Amino acid sequence: MDLALFASLYLILRNITVDNYLYTITFANTVLLICYLKKHLFSGIVISLVIVLFLKFEFNIMTVLLAFEYILYFFMYLLLKKINRLHLKNIYSSFVLITIFFQSFYYTYFNMATSNMIVILLKNTFLLLISLLLSYIALTLFKKCENIIDFNSTLNELNREKEIKTSLFKITHEIKNPLSVCRGYLDMILQNDYKNYKKYIPIIDSEIKRTLLLMDDFLDYTKLKIDKEEVDIVYMLEELEEELKPLLESSDVEFNFTLPDDEIYLDIDYKRIKQVFINVIKNSIEARSNNMIINVELEEKESGVEVVIKDTGIGMDKEVLDKIGENFYTTKPRGTGLGVSLSKEIVKLHGGNIKYQSVLNEGTTVFIDLPRTL
Repeated sequence: MDLALFASLYLILRNITVDNYLYTITFANTVLLICYLKKHLFSGIVISLVIVLFLKFEFNIMTVLLAFEYILYFFMYLLLKKINRLHLKNIYSSFVLITIFFQSFYYTYFNMATSNMIVILLKNTFLLLISLLLSYIALTLFKKCENIIDFNSTLNELNREKEIKTSLFKITHEIKNPLSVCRGYLDMILQNDYKNYKKYIPIIDSEIKRTLLLMDDFLDYTKLKIDKEEVDIVYMLEELEEELKPLLESSDVEFNFTLPDDEIYLDIDYKRIKQVFINVIKNSIEARSNNMIINVELEEKESGVEVVIKDTGIGMDKEVLDKIGENFYTTKPRGTGLGVSLSKEIVKLHGGNIKYQSVLNEGTTVFIDLPRTL
């Protein structure tokens, strides 16, 4: 992401001229906006410094004015983050107001001595609005692409679950054949056919080895692999809230997030952990009752974080609660019984723990503990 942002900034600024200044600087600021939107704070500060120095030396704009403008962008980011409103529409609206004010000021100041200053100002204001519109379109496409990637990731997980189920049926069929052969030869030995037992034993041994080989192939295929990276889990949950809004609204479910203001970085597999949260919340939605409420809370601890997902759904009795997480155990008519067990395995591979508490007809609470490092 950082490499893409800096490369984009370079390609934008390398061809800037007085004629295309408005378009170019608007798109340069869009790169900065993406930094803040994705919470790449350090990259945002560096990009701000690069733009300020570039404009200072290229167009001789006063350093104080430039510094003030980009400090305002920075404080705008901090304010929206503080009030938990760091979303595309909010940050873009603030960005537009600041940009229009300063660009109008620059053109008024530098064209003060021009006789047709008003005409130039109106013309450049129009160009600025066009640039901001193009910038918004670019940001919207950026966000849509992110949603497509997330959707594709979820779709791949569903396809993988389908493949596992299909492979399970296949492996059952394949294992049945050598076991039937073994059973047949064992029956012949039991029928006092001792004369040929030396001939039968190697065949039985060969069929057992073939069964074990099939099992090993299946285990290698279904073995989970995690790819860790440094992730801001607060931002992950904020993204999840935005992505699940349409599903929750269509399901008539009230959704509440309680998250800290500051970033919390963990060494985790972003896609896998996000899939765990999706699985838990999806299960809550499917177990909904009237006036359903789902609360998601994140608490920072010395060793890591604890994410608590609590719903007011139909809940589970002790018998179901004791069995939840067992492979292929499910209470859903078309469930596979793999979702909870898969979530538990993912969390375990991260050195964490997932725990369920539930009361029938009152709701379910899921505690997900994740350490900072394994």
